[in-house]
This record gives sequence, C-alpha cells and structure tokens, in this order.
Amino acid sequence: MKENIVTAVDDALLLLMLLGEKNNLGLSELARLSGMNKSKVYRLLCTLENRHFVQKNENPVTYHLGHQLLSLGNCARQQINYIQVAEVEAEQLRQRFDENIQMRIRDNGEILQVLHKPSGQSLQVRSEAGNRRPLGSGASGRVLLAYSPKDVQAHFIEKNPSIEKSIATIRSQGFAITRGELTAGIGAIAAPIFSQHGECIASLSISLPLSRFSDEKEQDMTEQLLLSALRISRQLGYDS
Repeated sequence: MKENIVTAVDDALLLLMLLGEKNNLGLSELARLSGMNKSKVYRLLCTLENRHFVQKNENPVTYHLGHQLLSLGNCARQQINYIQVAEVEAEQLRQRFDENIQMRIRDNGEILQVLHKPSGQSLQVRSEAGNRRPLGSGASGRVLLAYSPKDVQAHFIEKNPSIEKSIATIRSQGFAITRGELTAGIGAIAAPIFSQHGECIASLSISLPLSRFSDEKEQDMTEQLLLSALRISRQLGYDS
C-alpha cells in the first residue's frame, strides 16, 4: 500500500488537514506542524491555491481552506447512500442483540421500511423491507412524525390532539418506545437519523417480543440504538 503513495499528494493533503484543524495558519507554522521545509510548503500552497483548495490572506499572510472543498464536500454527501451507510450500524446492532433491526423513511403519509436485519432467534418479529404502515404508528412512525414538518404534524394533531404531547416527549428524549401498540406481545425502540441539513430522513429501530424486553435490556438497547443513529447521521454530514 505505502509503495503506491505519491509523497507530494500526501503532503498536500496533510496541509489541508492542518488547515481544517486550525484556521488562518502562516507559512512558518504550517512548516513546523507538518515537519516540511518552508520552500516545499510554499510550493504546495501555491498549487492548492491555484485549484482553490486553499485561499491566501494578506497582511499578515496566512492561509485557510478554499471554496473548492465546499463543493467537493457537497458532492461527497450526495454520493453517500444513507442505506449503505446504515447497513454497517444495523448489522452491528443485530449481532449485539440478535433482534430485528429496521430502517424506515417517511413516504406520502406512510412509513416505508427500506432496510431489515432479521433476528436469528426462533421467536422473532416477522418483517421485511418494502412493507408500509401509516405515519405515526409504532415506534418508528412516532419518531418520523415527531420530526416531520409542522404542517404534517398539524394534520395529525387536528385529528388527535393527544399526539402533540407524544411529539414533544419524543423530541425531548430523542427516541420512542412502544409496547404492544401495533402487534400484541411486540415491543420496539426507534431513534431518528438526520441529514447534513438537520432534517430527519429516517428512523432506526429495534423490535422484539415483549418476553425478551426487560427493563435492563430496554436501557442497553436504547443507549446503543441512539449511538448507532448518531454515527449514521454524522456520516451523512450531520453536525450535532
């Protein structure tokens, strides 16, 4: 691997990383932090500036990241498929708890399951990718409703005013838990997944028979689910 690395490119990337950690660094400081001589750092900075990856400030002369990185960052976010990103976290949750893991999105007044990692246990919740249910139903539906636009929420609150309190609770604690709401004997925990713009684009959930849903397990699952949902969100560009 190392024999294929182009040293000049690697050094230029190091300068970008240093500028990402601290804004407006001068030539001497960049040379000191990178371990390169000033002449080399200067040539690399000129090259990066030519491609708008860094921008030069005058009086005093310092450098900061350029707008080309913003453009590339946006392209990277658009190219990252959130389902692919979620696959790893969902599989880790399934392996840890051996329970059903689901990812759902809001779709025209319904929620659509787009990812499913089934439990390997004989007694399990039957579910599969592609199934639909009404928005607001189950733990996933409640989370997706709680983080929906205000006009969508208003439609549901008008029909059932008690939902407003549920929405406030979910947004306050950051997750939803249901027990036997959709199917007798089945419980679920769901957490939101956010985009780079802070919008809830999906829910990540764990579902299991209530016979295995102890208070101790609920706490452990909730903690791990929230961490997984946050890691997915951050990979999508969300900055909490």
